Amino acid sequence: MHRVSIHHQKKALYITVVFLTLSSLLFVYRQTNIRQQHEVNQLKVLEEAKKLDQMQQDEQQRVWIESKRTVKEPVLGSYGSIWPSLLQTHDIAFPSKLPAWTEADSQLLHMAIGESVRANLFTVQENKIDFRQMTTQLRLFKTLYQYFDPLLALSINVETNATYKEAWHLYKTLETQLFPWLEPTWKSVFEMNSRQNASKPTRGIVICAGNGQYHYALRAVQAIRKTLKSSLPIELYAIDEYDLSPAKRAVLESFDDTTVHNIKDIIGNEGTEFGGWSLKPYAMVATKFTEVILMDADVYFFKPPETVFEDDGYIATGALFFYDRTLFDGWTIGKEWLSSFLPSMSSLVRHTRWWKFESAHEQESGVVVIDKSRTLLGLLATCKMNGKRERDEVSYKHVHGDKETFWVGFEMMQTPYAFVKSHAAVLGALGDGGDENKVCGVIMHLDAKGRPYWWNGAIYRDKNRWQDRYIKFKSFAIGESWDFENSCIEETDKIHALTEEEVEVGEAYIQNNEDLKQFDIVN
Repeated sequence: MHRVSIHHQKKALYITVVFLTLSSLLFVYRQTNIRQQHEVNQLKVLEEAKKLDQMQQDEQQRVWIESKRTVKEPVLGSYGSIWPSLLQTHDIAFPSKLPAWTEADSQLLHMAIGESVRANLFTVQENKIDFRQMTTQLRLFKTLYQYFDPLLALSINVETNATYKEAWHLYKTLETQLFPWLEPTWKSVFEMNSRQNASKPTRGIVICAGNGQYHYALRAVQAIRKTLKSSLPIELYAIDEYDLSPAKRAVLESFDDTTVHNIKDIIGNEGTEFGGWSLKPYAMVATKFTEVILMDADVYFFKPPETVFEDDGYIATGALFFYDRTLFDGWTIGKEWLSSFLPSMSSLVRHTRWWKFESAHEQESGVVVIDKSRTLLGLLATCKMNGKRERDEVSYKHVHGDKETFWVGFEMMQTPYAFVKSHAAVLGALGDGGDENKVCGVIMHLDAKGRPYWWNGAIYRDKNRWQDRYIKFKSFAIGESWDFENSCIEETDKIHALTEEEVEVGEAYIQNNEDLKQFDIVN
């Protein structure tokens, strides 16, 4: 019995030792596993921290690059709180997306087919400018511009870098072909916005005026300064020193913050040979202003012109346009012309009167508002349409002067833009030179709220026929059917009275005109 008890005791002791040993080993294993898991977790945390840090660095670099880019076109979305209300007051051109430049494109340049590409891009039709080829050139230029913009922000020498130099050579060749007038002011389009102080974007008014427009320009500047109390700086552009006399320049520059410039001192003559309307888009490029209100010399505002910068369509797109009158329905040339050279179009084109054969006129370019930091590329396409050969051989044979070249140029480059939804109205009085039941007068344009905003034609009932008759500031009418000969709107169901404040502005302009007659210089 004693031996049995000893045996059981030894067995129990053995089991206890084994249990304790296993427990100890299990404890050690668990501790080791916990430590290893902790180390793994720490590594994961470190990895996640590194990833987060890299993401933050990448985001900081992206933001920095974006801040250095010279053109940042708006990316328009179909959704968001802004659009339902904005589309009630504006027609917005949502552009088609152009393919981005890739390394595969660069490789193509090294292949035999690359020579065919160059030939198609850089040869010029002998007999007539080819707008289809020009659209291809402009869109490839835009693609390459957007490709190089962030690379140049990183100070990469794209001219010598093996990865980029071939595509850069293609870009520079295109730039020279499209815009030979860059010299002497700019070595490249990339300098156009960067030469201005990007941290302090400037706003201002640009007016083109030679000796023939001096009479109107003088009164327009006086109206802006005296009646509207606007302090926006004003730059006036003539072609050269012969286009506007020294005496007239002196009178115009006597107004506060108003300067006169020769376009030929800034824009080269190659491919431009300025005359008439063609000067206008180039003046917007030449000006030091980043945000530009281009206005004709015979334009008058009911409100301070800087209010256009508060327009929701302008804020969304960086380009604000106004519609012209609805005239000459059944006009098919517009749609046929666009179809001949635009391979893709914005969402707006198929809703225009041009596309639906309802009018020979679409845009009124008496006032154009552009933010060059966002829409410079579209503006450059407009300039191209107003080049010497382009306007003589094609553009001005399809449209009335520069008018349609703004929105069509933006379509060629697929740059967003906005139109105030209302078509041109008429400002005047019942029966003033026409039917007693209709408002007759001058073409006027409404703001996004449907109120009188600006008109062109100076302050005369008809500046070409009756410079002894002022506009009657009584009423305005809205409609699509015009009595073209008498400048009356046929419809009588949308006639509105001017407000007391609007009448006072008009009367002040008439008084200003009388006061300024002493400054009308003959030579």
